[in-house]
Amino acid sequence: MTEPDPDFRERHLRTADFLGAFGVLRRDDAILLVGNERTIAGQQRLCWDLPGGQVEPGELLEQALARELREEIGVAVTAPTPFLFVQEGERVIGGVRRYAWRSFFFAVPTWLGEPVATGEVCGLRWVPIAGLSAVLDAPYHDSFRQWLLGGGVWFHGRWAD
Repeated sequence: MTEPDPDFRERHLRTADFLGAFGVLRRDDAILLVGNERTIAGQQRLCWDLPGGQVEPGELLEQALARELREEIGVAVTAPTPFLFVQEGERVIGGVRRYAWRSFFFAVPTWLGEPVATGEVCGLRWVPIAGLSAVLDAPYHDSFRQWLLGGGVWFHGRWAD
C-alpha cells in the first residue's frame, strides 16, 4: 500500500511554489464547491473546495481560471472575473516548509453551461452561504472563511502536518 501524497501540486510543476486561480460561482445564496481528495494530517479525505487550480507556465491568472473551470466543471467563463482576494501561505510537512503558495480568488458572475463534475473532481455541490463554515474545514480554507465573514483582500495561511 502506498502512502498518500501530501503534495497536491501538479507533478510537472513541483519544482516551484504553487500559484493558483480559483472562482467563486454564486447561484442565489449558494456557492459552488467541488470535491477533491486531499491528504490532511496524514489522512486521505474528501475536501470541498472552490473550483480552480494551478496556473501553468505562460498562463495569465484569468486564462488559468477559465481553463480550470472548463476542465473541472465543464463551464465557459463569459464575462470578466473581478478580483476578490489573494491568499499567501506555506505548506509545512514534518516541520519543514515544502513550498509557498499564492492563490488568487475571482468572482465568476456569468458562465455558459451547467456545472458538472468532470473526472478532475470527485463531485460538486451548491452550498448555502450560511452553511459554508461547516463545510470549509481544510487548513487552507481559513482565508475564504475570513473573507466571507468580513471581506479583505490579502490573507496569510499555513497548512502544517
